[in-house]
Amino acid sequence: MRRSLFLYAFVTMVVVALLSVGVAGLLTRAQISAAFGTYLQTLPVGMGRGMMGAGGMMGASEQTFLAAVDAGILMGALLAIGLAALVASGGAYYLTRPLKRLTEAVQTVAAGDLSQRVDAGGPLEVGRLGDAFNDMASSLATSETLRQRLVADVAHELRNPIASLRAQAEGIAEGVLTPEPRRLASLAEDTLQLSRLVDDLQELSAADAGRLTYRMERILLAPIVDAEVARARARADAGVDVVSECSTQLAVIGDDGRLAQVMRNLLGNAIRHTDSGSVRVMCRVSDGCAVVEVVDTGEGIPDADLPYVFERFYRADTARARETGGSGIGLAVSRRIVEDHGGTVFARNHADGAVVGFTIPLAG
Repeated sequence: MRRSLFLYAFVTMVVVALLSVGVAGLLTRAQISAAFGTYLQTLPVGMGRGMMGAGGMMGASEQTFLAAVDAGILMGALLAIGLAALVASGGAYYLTRPLKRLTEAVQTVAAGDLSQRVDAGGPLEVGRLGDAFNDMASSLATSETLRQRLVADVAHELRNPIASLRAQAEGIAEGVLTPEPRRLASLAEDTLQLSRLVDDLQELSAADAGRLTYRMERILLAPIVDAEVARARARADAGVDVVSECSTQLAVIGDDGRLAQVMRNLLGNAIRHTDSGSVRVMCRVSDGCAVVEVVDTGEGIPDADLPYVFERFYRADTARARETGGSGIGLAVSRRIVEDHGGTVFARNHADGAVVGFTIPLAG
């Protein structure tokens, strides 16, 4: 049967006080008796020594004195016990009150109120526990916001192609529409969009579960970057130059297919947000790591969105247009791939746009 921390703390403090007072009282009593006996032995006959009976027994006056000493020690002990109980109650309350507030806050969060925060107070360790709870609650609130956005985004992105597919399929089935090549191409395009969304979700699920597979070997980054830059150049707007400045022969240990996927996601994100100017990929070495930066001249990333760029389903574009906002999945998968390679991802703004990239350790 579990008992409250208050009771444990209270009893512990009182027991410690009792033991301290008891030991101190016994030692004091023994020292006084010994010192008093020695004192009586030094007195002349007739002034106290003569009152010592056989066997070293003291007289009535001496016994009365020691009884008064015992009474004083007992009264002091009782007073000390009372004070100990009072202090123990305050100490136990000081320890358990913040924990009680934390318990109430946890129950509130469990009931669905993710805005709950606590000012735990109390000892340093309890305060740290309160800070950890607040961080957890903030993380849960952010995840819930992203989950709600996911539901809205997925519903939005599924609605349009499904509605188009249904309308055209029903029209063809009823003979209202003819299955001409242009219409069949439209059906294929809508089907492809749905397939890509499902693939994105499946990829993210595998990344979250740690089920992404890798074939690690020594590879050069430059060929991977150049190939993905060529792909991105074909998809970029007419006024956007997509160039590679990754001529350095940087060698890393990694999966070339997965790193190409990372580059594809970063470049795709950059060209979606760049209407004119350039998208440049630069490679360099820093602190034993290869650093790959995708630098664009787009509108940049709002400061409020920078910490969440690589979060799953997060999109700074709240209009939910897939052409400009993406699915909010690619960068989250890219972060997982880079971290599985022992690296980190980053995003920041510069004077003319944004910089998004990653670092991974160089091959030894």
